Amino acid sequence: MEPPSWPARFSRLRRLFWLFSLLTIAYMIWVRSYLSPLNSDEIVQFEIAKTVGKAQAIIQHWKDTGKYELSVKSTYFAYIFMILYTLAIALGCRFISACTGNEIMIKGGRGFAWLIVGATICDLIEHIALSQTIRGPVSQWNVSIAYDLARVKFSIVIVCILFMIACLLYWAIGRLAGEEK
Repeated sequence: MEPPSWPARFSRLRRLFWLFSLLTIAYMIWVRSYLSPLNSDEIVQFEIAKTVGKAQAIIQHWKDTGKYELSVKSTYFAYIFMILYTLAIALGCRFISACTGNEIMIKGGRGFAWLIVGATICDLIEHIALSQTIRGPVSQWNVSIAYDLARVKFSIVIVCILFMIACLLYWAIGRLAGEEK
């Protein structure tokens, strides 16, 4: 059997990118609504607590304001979100770089698609540490692991998004200059 042609692969890549991007956005909206009044800023603050005292203060605040059970649920929802954002960003790196028609950008897109998998591995380990911190005694080890891996994860996600923006700008400037793909 012959492999699919480039236009067929590109079309499939485009469809998958838009599908997972829309699913990720819809999931974010649904989770935000479901977990209300707990908001994403509070969750991020917990991810980057850095110290046992700060982590304990956040957990105590959640208990005092009735948000503790929602914070526990948020750790479960995070695993689904990890899958969705990984696929959306990886496909975005591949699709948007392919739109440029530039071989270096396309190769970069493949690399960044794998890099986001590394961010997801960091996110997975981070959320295991966060889950243990929420449910058990708060240890400096888990708080430090969560903090360090959250920084790595956020850095990689930002770099991948900046790569997609750079590819989008490269493509748009080429289109404005009248270059065809």
